[in-house]
Amino acid sequence: MSLRRRVVLAVATLIVLIVAAGGTVLGLHRSFLLDRLDAELIALSENPRALVALAERTDAAGGELSGVFADVYIGRIGPNGRLVTVIAPTQDPTLVPAVSPEETIQAPSTRATRTGQARRVRVMTAPLRSGGTAVLAISTTSVDQATRRLALTLGLAGLAVVIGLAFLLRWVDQLGLRPIAEMTSAADAIASGDTHRRIPAGKPGTEAARLGSALTTMIEATQASEDRLRRFVADASHELRTPLTSIQGYAELHLAASPDAEPIPAGVTDALGRIQAESARMRRIVDSLLDLATLDESGIEQRGPVDLKRIVEDVASDLRVIAPDREITTHTPEQPTTIQGDRDRLVQALMALGANALRHTPKGCAVSLTVRPTEELVLLEVADAGPGISAEHLPHLFERFYRVDAGRSSGRGGSGLGLAIVDAIARGHGGAVSVRSAPGVGSAFTIAVPRDGGASRSRASH
Repeated sequence: MSLRRRVVLAVATLIVLIVAAGGTVLGLHRSFLLDRLDAELIALSENPRALVALAERTDAAGGELSGVFADVYIGRIGPNGRLVTVIAPTQDPTLVPAVSPEETIQAPSTRATRTGQARRVRVMTAPLRSGGTAVLAISTTSVDQATRRLALTLGLAGLAVVIGLAFLLRWVDQLGLRPIAEMTSAADAIASGDTHRRIPAGKPGTEAARLGSALTTMIEATQASEDRLRRFVADASHELRTPLTSIQGYAELHLAASPDAEPIPAGVTDALGRIQAESARMRRIVDSLLDLATLDESGIEQRGPVDLKRIVEDVASDLRVIAPDREITTHTPEQPTTIQGDRDRLVQALMALGANALRHTPKGCAVSLTVRPTEELVLLEVADAGPGISAEHLPHLFERFYRVDAGRSSGRGGSGLGLAIVDAIARGHGGAVSVRSAPGVGSAFTIAVPRDGGASRSRASH
């Protein structure tokens, strides 16, 4: 989970906790106010007969009991089952609770009203010795109003807190989270090979700005180091070519001595042969290093329309000449499959994969070359039915100088640069190379290149 999502989740959790706390406070406050009403009702219900009698005598004498119980409703249900109001609240003289004659309410309970301004009351009933039932009720209007006021207050306060959190979250996102996300995206692009991408600078004075500056310094230092190493490899490769050519030439000269010359001892002949072979192998390594340095520095510069179907057929023909005992098949679409790319480099990549398939599989093992166009990509696959490659080697196959010593049958390893060059050519065309393999089922190397050959990406990077 990203840092931004964690912060949003934390803020959302905080808002939920605030709402839950507000609801709890509101519920406790209403419960407290209702408990006060209930305590008053319970106190009145302790001697209902005296209370009703006092109310009736006062009412008959024209007295005013309502001043003492201004908010209390007192009623009497007679033997006929009718509820008769003895005294009503001063502010709500028409109040009558909805209580049925046969109902007994021993504990304060909330009931609706039949008439009056109040919608709900807390009500209790108590039996009278003279017969009938006393009905005692208090309106919950004051409780409802106090609860609504508190709810409004809490709601406004909560809204203010949420708005403040929203501004705080936006501020943190703009100054911290968003720059870090952009830096992460840029770092991923740089790691994927877009060496021209740079870390965006954050707002001066912030941690994100310092982090961006540190990352930019580190990337530039790494890039400079890689450039120096690339130049060194290129220069060394150039400088080594001449002495290697000289060594190889002298070895060939002495091995091809004229018949009139003195015979060369057998040991010297063997030594010269080994010198010639090793100098040729070193020459191939130097050429591969120079090739990689050129691809790393310049990429694919020569672009034009390339028919991949024709390339695959040409490479298959060359492989048949190299290994006439092999069954080499092609699977291509009927129509030409054209991309924008470098024909020579693509031929070089396919030949490298085909040569690997011939070198690392037993004699007579079939090899197939396939072109599979999709909507946006074209897939070039070189597959064999050889012994396959162990899973532990697969993630490292395209690393430079990595060789699978015991992974395939022949044991005649190369320099470990061939697949690295294939990877560089694929990336230079805006694509990638992948491998599927398992021991006993063969291997399949696939180069996926976009139809524009990565031209748009190359222009964007420059």
